[in-house]
Amino acid sequence: MWRGRPRWAKLITVLDSATPRRILILSADMGEGHNATGRALRAAAGRLWPDAATHWLDTLDVMGRGVGPAFRRIYVTNVERTPWLYEFFYDSVWRYRWFARASKRFVGEWAGRRLAAKIDQIQPDLILSTYPLGTAGLDWLRRHRGLETPIGAWVSDFAPHPFWVYQGIDLNLVMHEVAVPVAARSAPGATVAISAPTADEVFHPGDRSAARAELELPQDRFVSLVACGSLGFGRSEDTVKELLEGTPDGIVVVVCGRNERLRARIRAAIGDDPRVRVLGWTDRMATLMVASDVVVTNAGGATSLEALAVGRPVLMHRPIAAHGRANAQLMQEAGIAVVCERDGELAAAVRDLPRLAQMERLALKQADERLVEEGLLALNSARPERLGRVLSAEDSLFVHIASPRVPQHVGAVLEMSAEVTVADVAGMLDAMHGVRGHVDPGSWLRRPRWEQDESVDTKALVSEVDVPLPEAVDYFYAQPLPHGATAAALIVRGPSPAVLFKLHHALGDGVAVLRGLLTGTDGKGRAWTNPVGHQVSHKLPRLRFSGLKALARAGSVPRGQKFGAIRRHGLAKLPGPEVRATARALGATPTELLIAMFAFAYQGDQLRVMVPWSLRGTDTLRAAGNWTGAVSVDLPVQETDPLRCLELVRDALRAGVESGAPEAANFVVRLIGLLPAPAHRLLARLVYQSRWFGAIASVIPGPRWKVSLGGAEIEAAYAVLPLAEGVPIAWGALTWGRYVTVCVTGGGSTDGMPLAARMVDALREFSGRTP
Repeated sequence: MWRGRPRWAKLITVLDSATPRRILILSADMGEGHNATGRALRAAAGRLWPDAATHWLDTLDVMGRGVGPAFRRIYVTNVERTPWLYEFFYDSVWRYRWFARASKRFVGEWAGRRLAAKIDQIQPDLILSTYPLGTAGLDWLRRHRGLETPIGAWVSDFAPHPFWVYQGIDLNLVMHEVAVPVAARSAPGATVAISAPTADEVFHPGDRSAARAELELPQDRFVSLVACGSLGFGRSEDTVKELLEGTPDGIVVVVCGRNERLRARIRAAIGDDPRVRVLGWTDRMATLMVASDVVVTNAGGATSLEALAVGRPVLMHRPIAAHGRANAQLMQEAGIAVVCERDGELAAAVRDLPRLAQMERLALKQADERLVEEGLLALNSARPERLGRVLSAEDSLFVHIASPRVPQHVGAVLEMSAEVTVADVAGMLDAMHGVRGHVDPGSWLRRPRWEQDESVDTKALVSEVDVPLPEAVDYFYAQPLPHGATAAALIVRGPSPAVLFKLHHALGDGVAVLRGLLTGTDGKGRAWTNPVGHQVSHKLPRLRFSGLKALARAGSVPRGQKFGAIRRHGLAKLPGPEVRATARALGATPTELLIAMFAFAYQGDQLRVMVPWSLRGTDTLRAAGNWTGAVSVDLPVQETDPLRCLELVRDALRAGVESGAPEAANFVVRLIGLLPAPAHRLLARLVYQSRWFGAIASVIPGPRWKVSLGGAEIEAAYAVLPLAEGVPIAWGALTWGRYVTVCVTGGGSTDGMPLAARMVDALREFSGRTP
């Protein structure tokens, strides 16, 4: 029977209504302590939320092939052969703040970048970390990628240190109240709470007599259990000799874990002494602890937490370097352990029965005070701490190039079947990543950031007008967002109800906006396919020299207009089935056909179009932010034969994609992001302007099912793209239900309305040439 079941019943009454569906546990096979803590959390989560799916990741495996074996080898070598080096590193992390920050930043980015795809794939509702490198990666993702999932980090050592605790984690849980100030000192400003000892559920107080009978141990003898973790660190043979000296009539049980060399050493040192039982790996540790009078160890990790969970006093004999000594000292300060460093101290400790009895009472009190479930409930009910974060190079680009006359926001025009309320639209905004915050553009010496601001009232971001839709679209998208704001929405009343929405481009590309839009409607939770082409990659982006070469060969184009302010938008609906059928019949993708239709509809001289190309993989389709490269195509705008026009566009687009141009463009953006803030700002404005392209075109996959907002169906949606400095045309095509919609943004002397209408006419030209 699980101890504490009456308290468990009380927990049922405070369960949060938002039951997690998917839980991710981050651990690591580094000894057994991290995994033991993970198993305890998994069992507790199963009792709280039996219908939730639990996923498990080994952080070291995620960080790369061979990382786990290498780190384990380094750890064992440091503890056994070079403890002075291990101690030096441990002390340096405490002594030098700059060293701690640099080390945490390095491993955080390494682990975070590798974890990002896994987290995107699993989409957890709670993340529980038991390994400091995993926690570092989660902290990095919170700060740099806006990870909003609630995150808890359980310190599976008794004494926390700077590598364990992070300000960006919602709850950092330690094992005793004496560890709270240590954790707070290791990461000032971090949220720290106390957890029950995180041991497997089999570790709980029990009947000592019954356990001894099960193990065939004498009832009237003093039993010492020696356990130094799964790796069996230290010289346990010396520990056994001193225990026998202290309790000549006692029994010593030694668990060597996976260390067969230790087992052989003890046998050689002790011989066939009937008072000593030497075991290897065993699954009966809980019963052994219940049966013992004292647990002797040297590290303070999982073994000590298991002893606490069972309610047994702990003797720390010659603790290992660094975290072992820190754990021992803190446990002694808490009154639940005695540190035995010198010869004879261990023998004296096992003879001090009154002190051992007092320690056992304290350990039982600690085991009975809390449940692991309480930490999980606190985490699940907490709103994630969305800290301010430095924007990535890809996201910062759109901060640097924005100006009052060329604002950088992506958006959508939603044609509704009926009018909706401000509350409905505010709910849609609230589902968008980053809306509750501000974009800080930075300065010449400081990089752009996104700063959390929970005071943002999404209803205040929604306005209403009663004017014709074309007029509302032109006005709304010509206006920059208020300084620092991330989003805005406009409800168009009247006979043609609509909702206009825009989000700062620094917070997401077209796919991110569409995902957020669907999350805030009745269509949330459903995935969509890519019915308009192959613009969503199914491979991780990989830089190729051919891509850089193609990028360099493209060169500049003749100077376009120096005025890029928005003048007029054009909206058009194309029959989706006809677009797909025509493209298929002509041996092209819908994306290629749509770009060829634009080239055919455009009337003028030479024109280079820049096509943003999604570098999202299937595991990053739901990620926020900008995940794009670009490919440029010199359009055959003077070609009068539709088939020849499509052939030229198709060949040029495929050649650019196959050369790796999108990945190369993304690489260049990330590369200049490594430069100091002033250089990044200047180069961003240089690479994204009319010197390199004269139009922007994007084709975005969307849902084919019905989507509603506040009970009204969204009959059609249009993707709205921003211009660039001197670039007079930007257009986006979006699949929505039975349509492929097109929105053309015109700047300078360019009018988007006739261009959108001519694209409709161009479809007839192309479909008329099908076999």
